[in-house]
Amino acid sequence: MRRANYERANGTVAFGGFLDAERQRVLAAATPERRAQMEAAEESRAVYHAWNAVCSGTREGRHVTGLRYLPESNELLVYLDSPSWTQEMTLLREIIRARMERAGAHVDGLVFKTTAPGHTPPAAKERLRPALAERPPAPHADLSDAERAEIEHQVAPIEDQKLREALENAMRASAEWAKGVQSKKEP
Repeated sequence: MRRANYERANGTVAFGGFLDAERQRVLAAATPERRAQMEAAEESRAVYHAWNAVCSGTREGRHVTGLRYLPESNELLVYLDSPSWTQEMTLLREIIRARMERAGAHVDGLVFKTTAPGHTPPAAKERLRPALAERPPAPHADLSDAERAEIEHQVAPIEDQKLREALENAMRASAEWAKGVQSKKEP
């Protein structure tokens, strides 16, 4: 066994301590430009971690299609799958920013944008597509002449012709549906 392995095997180092020491070693050996890049990367990791702590698994988080941290302005750019969610998140901006700050990442702002058409990830497309459930047709049964006359009599006092016709159509549709439901119940 080589001496270096023997010495390492006899000493116990906590993993967290090892990572911190290794981080310090890498940063010390880096050029100033590279060190600035590494520190910016660590800062962006903290921002993404805080975003995930605040929004991951939430109703709002399910509509996020992309994130991009902008270190030059210290803003988080958030892409959403629809304009309505962009508006919703814009209204929640300060609440989310405060929660991210509590989670350990200070950002000066959150910018919300709608993902361009055609650039939505497949999972988001599935959420946006309306569910095409096979539904049986609504129950329906034609009304008798007496039932139609009764509806016409009930709406006759209404002076506004458009309102009277709209109400008559709605009452007729409701009565046809109710009669259809009743006819399905009877053997």
